[in-house]
Amino acid sequence: MLTMMSTQTIFTGHDAGQILREARRRRRLTQIELAQHANVSRGVVQKLEEGRGTVNLDTVIKIASILGIDVRLVERG
Repeated sequence: MLTMMSTQTIFTGHDAGQILREARRRRRLTQIELAQHANVSRGVVQKLEEGRGTVNLDTVIKIASILGIDVRLVERG
């Protein structure tokens, strides 16, 4: 099965949260299940998806990886 990969640019924590929420839902995971996989509380996943509060960058990368998302930083030129 061939799948299209997309690249999305984020400008805010809210943007990142929406992308991660959509990926979680596509994988049919609840916030609690994702939190268990990432070894964090449900509240951390909830804050991340809502783009509020402060979430450790390592946690964001870990959750993204669990959801099959690569985080890349690209210098604009």
